Amino acid sequence: SRSKMLVQKMLVQTPLTPPGLGADVVMPSINEDTPTTTSFEARALELLRLGDNARALELLEGADKLNIRLVNMLFTALIGTGVGVDAAAVRAQQACAAHGIAPNASIFNNILAALDKAGPPEAVLAWLAKMRAAVPVTTTAANIALKAHLQRRDFGAAAELLRSMMKRAAGADYPPPPNEMSFNTVISALGDAAQPERAESVLSTMIDAGFTASPVTFTATIAAFAKQSRPADAARVLKRMLAARLQPDTWCFNAVLSAYANAADPEGARATLANFEARAAEECPNAAPDLVSYNTLMLACARGGRPAEAEAAFQKLLARGLVPNEVSYSTAISAHARAGNAAAAQGWLDKMTAAGIAPDAVAFNAACSAHARLGDAAAALRCVDAMRAAGVEPTASTHAILVNALVKAGQLDAASASLQALLVAGERLSAPTFNTLISAYGKAGRRPDAEAAFSAMLAANVRPSLVTYNALASVYALEGDIDAAEAAVHAASQRGFAPDRFTYAALFNACEALPARDRRRRAVPHVTALLSSRVELTERLRRSSARLLGDDSFAALLKSHRGSGGGGAATRAAQRPRASPSLRVEAPEFVPTGAEGAEGGGCSAGAAAEAGEDDGWTEVQTSRRGGRRGKAKPPPAAAASATIRKEKPPPPRTSTAPLPSAPSPVRLAGVPLTRSKSNRARLLELAQSVAAAEAGDAEGGSPASGDGQRGSMRSRSVSSNLADALTVPPAVPLTRSAASELAITLGDDMRLE
Repeated sequence: SRSKMLVQKMLVQTPLTPPGLGADVVMPSINEDTPTTTSFEARALELLRLGDNARALELLEGADKLNIRLVNMLFTALIGTGVGVDAAAVRAQQACAAHGIAPNASIFNNILAALDKAGPPEAVLAWLAKMRAAVPVTTTAANIALKAHLQRRDFGAAAELLRSMMKRAAGADYPPPPNEMSFNTVISALGDAAQPERAESVLSTMIDAGFTASPVTFTATIAAFAKQSRPADAARVLKRMLAARLQPDTWCFNAVLSAYANAADPEGARATLANFEARAAEECPNAAPDLVSYNTLMLACARGGRPAEAEAAFQKLLARGLVPNEVSYSTAISAHARAGNAAAAQGWLDKMTAAGIAPDAVAFNAACSAHARLGDAAAALRCVDAMRAAGVEPTASTHAILVNALVKAGQLDAASASLQALLVAGERLSAPTFNTLISAYGKAGRRPDAEAAFSAMLAANVRPSLVTYNALASVYALEGDIDAAEAAVHAASQRGFAPDRFTYAALFNACEALPARDRRRRAVPHVTALLSSRVELTERLRRSSARLLGDDSFAALLKSHRGSGGGGAATRAAQRPRASPSLRVEAPEFVPTGAEGAEGGGCSAGAAAEAGEDDGWTEVQTSRRGGRRGKAKPPPAAAASATIRKEKPPPPRTSTAPLPSAPSPVRLAGVPLTRSKSNRARLLELAQSVAAAEAGDAEGGSPASGDGQRGSMRSRSVSSNLADALTVPPAVPLTRSAASELAITLGDDMRLE
């Protein structure tokens, strides 16, 4: 039925979000203070439930006498008729005054919930202050305030509020005690901010403080790792959930599947789905794979370059009695487009139409990108014409695909003219449209044209991505202009983008073009930053580093970073994280002069997030799909098969860092403690790694990029003070509830900004 298809579409659009997490707070339109309900109230309530807000408002405004329940209904009716939240709140307060009613927590909860949906976070915090002055603040209101702080990216204020809620004194009016949603809100926000380690740390703190973590909380933590294309960690949290004797549901398994899809690992996704199916048959009959599960497997196959396997997954979902939707067909089209098979992509577009599903912009863009990959600009234009004929308007990705098709065909001037025409017509454009031209101009040795394209991008108010700055850095690297390349990278850092492997490749190329006497001096900061970051040390980067520094010097530097235990590229091939675009900070525009920029600095300064978009023609981006394209090196397939099996916790890691001469004792945070329910060995390992990292920092350790610091529970702003507050000697056993005390003490000093 149509309603069933609509529900399936909604589920596919947000496969990583478990029920009740990250969703808008449901506005409690009716708050019963007493079980007594008059016939007048019943009539007003029925009108609201039918969605007839206008008649409900007319009825309520004509009432001779209102009570608090009716005032709540009045507020809801006002919102439903299009009145602004602030204006509706004022009218509700006026109604209370006119009828001699003292506003209670329910009316404030309604106002805060409405502002949470439609108003700025600053308005939420302003009304919370009004609530505090009038009535005791409820946990629901505090949770909305938590969300407001997180929307403003004020992680420090959110951490302070959650901490104070956990440490709430008995009998105090404010803040109220936390509930599960309090922790879920913070965990979800940290996942969106590309900080999955901190999200898991909040989960551990929650458990060790005696709060019960539900499957929704674990799923939120899994989703945080899934968004960063880290399936091994997502599977590990799933095993932790199973060890807690909690039954995963379909949302949970789909989140793990998404991690493998984002990492372009079809083997891992297939093995996870097989475990999912077996577990559903044997232990969890209510957690069977759904359409999202098979669509996600198809996505993993498409991203892994396996179109035949994507088709096999499509046939499997049909065999399961599931009805494919537009996402199913679009993913099949994309799988063939990525493989450069334009005929097969067009064939699946025709199948989609024959099945009675109208292709949308995503489907047409996927088919169009297949022609663009082959440099067939004429076929791509015909596809766009068919798109318009079907009543589907081209999107920013469509324009990026067309420009790329012309670039692929070697028609740079035609591509530039097409872009200029789009700008004159006021079409909505995205960064990939400009990135393609900038990169092409760079490869053709046309630096002025590349810079002109970047200037046109800024003039059109199109926000540059990390790909944009990498393309500029590559343009300068081809000319051996290390100063300009570093200036481009510095500008990206100022916008909140962390360097990726392409950033370092451009910097290394620029250094290699320098005279021999300058090569090593300019390369050392960048190689050091790479080894301290979470960027994967690929074979290409390894060879470039060795050429720039010399084999012996690079080997010694690599060994020193491995011994430091910093968790950077030197110690593990990190799965490259991707950040929410909302973390990007405003910064002055970078003007590529080639002479101004950071002085010889590495890539370690203050970068908070990595680019959230790639070239639009290589991947069709859409909000319907959960997660983003993974750039990570796919983990072994065995990792997927281990998602169900339990394993013993790792032994505590002994720190090699020197200890301070006068260690201070672990401080209690004032929270009522219960016996620890979490992984004791993991907590001890965490504490020792924190102490080791702080001791290393005190000795002036090598610079680390923003990515390299994401795994810490504390932010850079308080890192120098944490060692003074907490020192844990190596291999000291934790007794009784010491694990709980440790977790809360870490939380006491935690700042998430």
